Amino acid sequence: MYTIITRNNCKYCDKAKTLLKADSIPYVSYNVEDNSSKWVLSLLKKANIKTVPQVFAHDGNYVGGYRELEEVLGHASEKEY
Repeated sequence: MYTIITRNNCKYCDKAKTLLKADSIPYVSYNVEDNSSKWVLSLLKKANIKTVPQVFAHDGNYVGGYRELEEVLGHASEKEY
């Protein structure tokens, strides 16, 4: 199961979840704006991570953001202008 750290109104967070859903890959999501997930925000700050989404693979390895997730899953990245 993948893990995605997100926030509200995040286009790339939504795209990452949609990508996993399209490939039928289960995931759990933690939204740093939810009271129950504030601990995740503390971890991100300590790690000096300032952007979301942050994606972790089923084995716990760090994937990166949306673009890195696309690469790991073998999806062609389309440039947005």
